[in-house]
Amino acid sequence: MKKNILLGIIILLSLSIQGQKRLKDYDSVSIMPQHYFSAIPPGNYSGIANIGNDDYAVVSDKGNNEGYYIFHIEINNNGEITNITNKDFINLNGSNLDEEAITFNPETHRIYVGNEEPSNIIEYDVNSKNIIRSAEITDYKKHCSPNRSIESLTYDKTRDKLFTINESPLIGDSCRMLRLKQLNTDLTVEKEFPYFIEKPLKPADTPQDRHAYGVSELLSLNDSTLLVLERELYITPMKLGSWVINRIFRIVPGNPTKHLVCFWRTSLQLTSFNFANYEGMCLGPKLSDGRQVIILCADSQNRYKGVLRDYFRTIILQ
Repeated sequence: MKKNILLGIIILLSLSIQGQKRLKDYDSVSIMPQHYFSAIPPGNYSGIANIGNDDYAVVSDKGNNEGYYIFHIEINNNGEITNITNKDFINLNGSNLDEEAITFNPETHRIYVGNEEPSNIIEYDVNSKNIIRSAEITDYKKHCSPNRSIESLTYDKTRDKLFTINESPLIGDSCRMLRLKQLNTDLTVEKEFPYFIEKPLKPADTPQDRHAYGVSELLSLNDSTLLVLERELYITPMKLGSWVINRIFRIVPGNPTKHLVCFWRTSLQLTSFNFANYEGMCLGPKLSDGRQVIILCADSQNRYKGVLRDYFRTIILQ
């Protein structure tokens, strides 16, 4: 019995050390300025996926039609966004059920869309222009707080798996524990891992229409690790002074180690309207020197009151 306990401790220590090695610091992380481009339609952009040739599939969590935009994003040699244009809207011929996340499998040319309202994921074949299947994440559906279900989705080509996570803790779970799901590409859930979010700055009982915290996006780096975008948003009663804090962590699914990659804060002030609620994140290009560009998009609530903007930004990893 003692030998088995000792072996278990050794295995756990080994896994912890491996996770720490994988989560070593980047040599540098650069947060580039955020930009908006009036040529793209006002939106509630909540998910983005790289579909090749500097084109990106982007979903909006409001609107009449189910589907996604194709934005062409130009990035300079420093990794900063210089222009975005709207090439098309791919109509999937259904109603928008709060599309919060999107990802793409380049091998099969399948698009996956996460819908928050029904807590489901759909699989769409770009070539045949048909929806192949849809699957509900049952526990998210049964136990999520309103508007706190699927917010994220990423395809991991190394594992050939999908990952999603609930935005905020399910009713009955620990106040900071989320359920990270690993899915097969046929949308069956294969594994589940606990993930613990940071403690929010505002009390958890702050009204939900003015406060949101939790995970707004996942991104596979295709090296067995994921980036996790944690976001806390607070809207003041007078709107001025509202803020968003974004933190990106790097994890190995199933390992409790969290490595902070970077963080930033935006706010709404009399002299600065840079408030941006970032909800989408995907891989961008690699720069000529090998650095990896990550692209993020923000939900402007349809450019609310003409004050908020459809911001995009990049971070650069080396």
